[in-house]
Amino acid sequence: MYRTCGKNLPIASVTRLSSRGLSYTLPTIPLLENLRVGNQNLNGLFSNQTVNELWFKRGQHLIDHLNTLIEQNQIVGSHELNELISLSFHKPELYGVHAYASLLHNLQFFLESVKPVEGGDSAIEKASAESLLKSPEISETIPNEPSDTELRQWIIDSFGSMAEFRTLLLNSAKGIKGDGVTWLVARANHADSALRGSINKSKPDVIYSTLAVMNTYNAGIVDDSIRSGQITKLNKQKAANLALQNKEEGTTIKDQGDNLRLGSIEEAEAATLFSDRKLIPLLAIDSSSRNYLLDYGVFGKQQYLDNLWKCIDWDVVQARAPSRFRQSFDLN
Repeated sequence: MYRTCGKNLPIASVTRLSSRGLSYTLPTIPLLENLRVGNQNLNGLFSNQTVNELWFKRGQHLIDHLNTLIEQNQIVGSHELNELISLSFHKPELYGVHAYASLLHNLQFFLESVKPVEGGDSAIEKASAESLLKSPEISETIPNEPSDTELRQWIIDSFGSMAEFRTLLLNSAKGIKGDGVTWLVARANHADSALRGSINKSKPDVIYSTLAVMNTYNAGIVDDSIRSGQITKLNKQKAANLALQNKEEGTTIKDQGDNLRLGSIEEAEAATLFSDRKLIPLLAIDSSSRNYLLDYGVFGKQQYLDNLWKCIDWDVVQARAPSRFRQSFDLN
């Protein structure tokens, strides 16, 4: 879940959700509160109407349904939002609680990642159907690059260049059909299973040297404990089904040619992809259609994403990032 890695964030933490007893209230995002009071747009990205619809109306809608389900399911105790998400994940009867809590988490994480374009008001226009045929602009100058040199270099080392990173990030978001979020994450060097299986009594420190881009869909979140739990649970179910089948057939668990089997694609992916790595989310881009329809129209997703890039608050991204591990080589 969301981690600060010992740093003080200049924004309201995702897990710092105000709660009294079993009732949650809508978190405070200072920027959005100021825009609401001043009836102002989020320059360069959203109109004031869209800000109200996305956060103050939809956010409250998620809170209301979450509180109703908490009361119906008689959930007791005092839980931060991330704790509630983890608590409800493995319980099918709490699916609704998990979904609404996750959607609220993602929405807040996204909206805390953006800031208005500096230098006055930036007009937002609805895109026409012809915009779908427009060739993408290629420029060596990338707007709104991170000012922090260490974060910028980490991005370049991970993706090749700022231009390549921007293309990957926005194309990943553009490829989402329906509801989904594109994330920039810091990825641990070693597989989580390898760390758990370490012969050392003391658990080794997790180090992060690589950044990556990934998508989640609907109420999916970046939570390594949930992801690794899903893979582990599926593998156990598969092993149990195979054992039952072999018992019924009177055979052993391993078939005769099993020693020569290279393994399935799924097993290879499970060993190398995100499901077995600790991840820290740094940036969220919500590409759901509700985000751009009001201001940009049905053909405006690309324009929305281009504008969103210009509004990324890199100071927030940098504050969320863990310390980078750099491999040193002794050439002597």
